[in-house]
Amino acid sequence: MTALAISTEHGRGTARLTDTIATLSQELERIRVLGLKVEQTICAIAVRSAIDSAVVAELQHLDVLIQHIAALRDFSEQVAVECSDDAKIDLEAALDRVTLADVRRRLAHEGANDRQDNWEVL
Repeated sequence: MTALAISTEHGRGTARLTDTIATLSQELERIRVLGLKVEQTICAIAVRSAIDSAVVAELQHLDVLIQHIAALRDFSEQVAVECSDDAKIDLEAALDRVTLADVRRRLAHEGANDRQDNWEVL
């Protein structure tokens, strides 16, 4: 995991843009893995329940969603590599929009638990 360099400048939290984008990429991977778990569970239920093939075909939307998340993860990883190390971003306003505390802590790199199976449930 990339160490996010956060400093305070005039009382506001700033971080390197490259680190922020890399952390975002890691969050996308977390939700992709969760999507895979959900997909596996639904498929297992579908097999056991002999669900109608039309319903199973609709479940393909979940696979498309997981692929979309993977594409965004890959894109953001590359953008992080391409960013200048000197570019900084003020995270305060962006972090204020994140309502899930664990996600907010990870995006701010405040040492939250990074286990993949430690999901915040509403």
